[in-house]
Amino acid sequence: MGDIFRVGIVGCGRKASTIDDEAHLRWLTNYDVVPSTHTSAYLQNRRTKIVAVAARTEESLKSYLSRWGLHDVRTYTDYRNMLENERLDIVSVVTHADMHAEVTIAAARAGVKGIICEKAMATSLQEADMMISECERNNVKLLINHPRRYHPTFIKAKEVLNSGTIGELKSMRGAIWTFLLHNGTHLWDMFCYFAGDAETVWGYVADEGVPDPGGCAMVRFKGGVIAFADVMTMQGFNMQLYGSDGMIHIDMFREGFRIEVYEDVIPPSPDRPYYQFRPKKLSRSEQIEIEHPFTPPMQAAVQDLIDSIREGRQPRSSGYDGRKALELGIAVHVSAKRNGAAVALPLKGEEKALRVISR
Repeated sequence: MGDIFRVGIVGCGRKASTIDDEAHLRWLTNYDVVPSTHTSAYLQNRRTKIVAVAARTEESLKSYLSRWGLHDVRTYTDYRNMLENERLDIVSVVTHADMHAEVTIAAARAGVKGIICEKAMATSLQEADMMISECERNNVKLLINHPRRYHPTFIKAKEVLNSGTIGELKSMRGAIWTFLLHNGTHLWDMFCYFAGDAETVWGYVADEGVPDPGGCAMVRFKGGVIAFADVMTMQGFNMQLYGSDGMIHIDMFREGFRIEVYEDVIPPSPDRPYYQFRPKKLSRSEQIEIEHPFTPPMQAAVQDLIDSIREGRQPRSSGYDGRKALELGIAVHVSAKRNGAAVALPLKGEEKALRVISR
């Protein structure tokens, strides 16, 4: 059976414990899959054992223990006492984003082997860099929970893209309901997942009177791919990947994704170079289905963290990946402050200290 990883959870609210009760989320097919709480993922992994939980109030802790029947789990109203008193291998950071850096850094210094931190990773790049630095210094594997990296729809879509089925990736479009960091982080992360490192951002932030408003952006990636983001019109998450020979469409309301492949109307000819942008017609349209059952993303993330610890590698959704997503969201704010001017990445100086409070 191997070693058992002793787990401590900081925060016992929605994502840690109760999100599976939200029946209105059942239609989110291309996202996470119930059970999707940190607690359920640990309970269903035979290699992990929850030994301690920290929350701000005794009431929250009592409710948590009652819900899960974990009466042998020790509880703390100060996570620092938990880290000091318990011998933990893994810590889940399931607090609001403004505490992610503080808790992650403390856990790394406490000698744990791995950390799962909820998205958005932090509220500034400065915080994210400190989290990564402390984890590297203490040989701690840091996983940022962007569930789509563990969902077979997106894994398969990347395989199809890499196979050349739709040709060379040229552009992407994506939408998700508002909050540039709290929700937008999913879109920023998937842009990077498919296109790699970004180099320039043009952004607009909506005047909504909240710390984490919606907005729109255009992003250019180092390979030349252009991405267009809509994080304000309240559309459900969707993505379109446009290649030189076709497209991939991912819709959260339908499992899997659709591919469309095109062929030339006018055959290419070296004698007619001005037809390099020649018209095309649809030659094939196919809905790619996902095989069931598959491991729910939250459970896959837990197993990935365990494997990354044992294999000495980065998780598939690492702190570095989380930082890239965070940088795109913050760059939108930086650009908006400059009336939509182009912002070069990586962000530097005071831009890295710009703090955006996510929910």
